[in-house]
Amino acid sequence: MSTHYVTNPGSKGLAVVLNEENYEDLELWYPKLRLVEAGFDTKLVGPKKGQTHKSKNGYWATSDLAFNEVNAAEVKVIVIPGGWCPDRLRRYPECNNLVADVWKAGGVVAFICHGAWVPISAKILKGHRVTSFSAVRDDCENAGATWLDERVVVDGKMVSAQLPDDLPAFMKAILSVVG
Repeated sequence: MSTHYVTNPGSKGLAVVLNEENYEDLELWYPKLRLVEAGFDTKLVGPKKGQTHKSKNGYWATSDLAFNEVNAAEVKVIVIPGGWCPDRLRRYPECNNLVADVWKAGGVVAFICHGAWVPISAKILKGHRVTSFSAVRDDCENAGATWLDERVVVDGKMVSAQLPDDLPAFMKAILSVVG
């Protein structure tokens, strides 16, 4: 039986940023720091608690929690960075289940660049309007989403963006949706 993390009661709630090897530096750290700044109890979450992953440029990020330590019903927002880490993340059923369960519980699911691969594998894109890095367009459409060539797309509680240059607008949208 796994024990779930208890969110800091003085925060705005739990925010999760997914973490795995070869993440895009800014797409992990900018959302993490902005969510901390906004008052969220923000945790890096990956396959194993305490595991350190390096970005595409060699910068490290250590997971605070493992996927199975997070109670999806407590998550206000989950952010999936790009780079090559989404290709690794989507191979973990526990990761896909966490993303799907956060979505079902009414949390914000946000992804940027190649991050769309995770909600595709979590099977939550069908019928939604999204964007991503252009190379992931076919994957989004094959998953039943309507892909838009826009820098940031908000569809209810789903927020998506294309590139690192879109991070300011991406975070503004996330913080607006999460409230």
